[in-house]
Amino acid sequence: MADNSEPSTEEKIADALRAAPSYIADTATVVDWDMTTVLREGSPDWTCVPTSPGTPQPAPMCNDPTMMQWFKELMQGKTPTIDRIGISYMLLGEVGADFYDPMAMRPPEGKDWYHAGPHVMFVFPKGTGRILEGIGHDTISGLPYVRPIPRAEGLLVVPVAKPGERVCRCAGDCSCGCGETDPETRSHDEHR
Repeated sequence: MADNSEPSTEEKIADALRAAPSYIADTATVVDWDMTTVLREGSPDWTCVPTSPGTPQPAPMCNDPTMMQWFKELMQGKTPTIDRIGISYMLLGEVGADFYDPMAMRPPEGKDWYHAGPHVMFVFPKGTGRILEGIGHDTISGLPYVRPIPRAEGLLVVPVAKPGERVCRCAGDCSCGCGETDPETRSHDEHR
């Protein structure tokens, strides 16, 4: 999923479902990267999205309806019109092109991809941004941080592990891949 080849529908679904705890992912709807093409029908309560093409590491997410509305409106160049808190799981973490532009597909010239560990994100209605004042922007400390978003209130990110660490959502043996280690995360996994 993290290279430029086109994954199969089954691979996209498997990737997307790794973003949230199994009690959410098991019944979630899965949509493609455009956030509208349904890959698997499921509950309207949660919608999971696979890793975007060209992203160097897995970074799927599962969103509640408010978060889906927020992302769709941003993708359309609109200011989000949500009226309640939106929630998203990214339990494999995130590798983003531009910390300040969630729609960027490539890092700005001279910059590299930013990395954030496994986390839960929250978005807030317009006019409530003051509640996030004083929270930093550090994606690697493991502390909560705010990601500034153009045309929207800041996105609150609450890490559940540091970058390079993994959070396994399985109760035992499974095939989700969360128990595997790769060379970039092996040192963190060995110290748990």
